Formats: sequence, structure tokens, C-alpha cells
Amino acid sequence: MYWFPYLSLAINLIVIRYMPRRLTKKEIYVSWVVIALINLSTDVMLSFYFRLYELNGGGVQLGVHIIELTLGASFGIIFLNFMPESKRSFFFYTTAWVIFSLLFEMVTVKLNFINYISWKWWYSAPYYFAAFVFVRWHLHFIRSN
Repeated sequence: MYWFPYLSLAINLIVIRYMPRRLTKKEIYVSWVVIALINLSTDVMLSFYFRLYELNGGGVQLGVHIIELTLGASFGIIFLNFMPESKRSFFFYTTAWVIFSLLFEMVTVKLNFINYISWKWWYSAPYYFAAFVFVRWHLHFIRSN
């Protein structure tokens, strides 16, 4: 179902608009661009080059490209905005987000937006964990410069 990612994006944008701000506009802008480019690059490599999965039936599609540049980044901004400072709390927070991300991915698979070719759902868990650790480092890097 092609509507699910767009509905999710709309909900995320509403959350971002009304959430209590702990990020500056600059942090949101820079983080959005970095997350979007990493998301797009990863999916181009894994989907087009390695043919591990397809998004919305495969091939280059404007609608999928828009989702690539917005949906993951919107989740990333929400993640960063509410991210706890302590490492212990961050571990549990990140674990919850990895579980949520896996469930979200499973829904997109059930709705045929993502079609696994040789990908397994559990391959995504270390990727999500690494992505969340990276964006934490990224935010600290932005704030330190």
C-alpha cells in the first residue's frame, strides 16, 4: 500500500511541528539533510546495486524518492528531539526505537511497500542500531562546533 508511508510522514510532520523543541532549527535542518542522504544512499546501494529488496515494486519512482528523502529523516528528528543524555537511558531508548523501526518495517512489508528479495527482517536491526548511534554522535558533533 503506497499510502502508508505518506500517512506516516504526515503524522511525523505534525509531531515535529507540535513537539516541545529541544533541537534548534539549524540542528533540525542539518540532521534532516544528513539522515536523508544516508537513507537514500543506503537504499540505492542495497536495493538497486545488491538487489536485496525493492521499494514499491522496484525501479526509480518519484514518490519513492520523496519518501526516501523525508520519512526516515522525520523519524530521525523525532528520535533526536527526545533523546536522553545519559548513556544508560540512551541504550534503552535506542533499543525501543530499534524495535519500533523493525515493527514499522514489517508493516511496510505486509502492505507490499517493501518487498524482500534476499533480505531478512533481522538484517535491519544492526543497521537501525548503528544509525541511531550515528545520529547521536552527529548531534553532539554539531553542538560542539
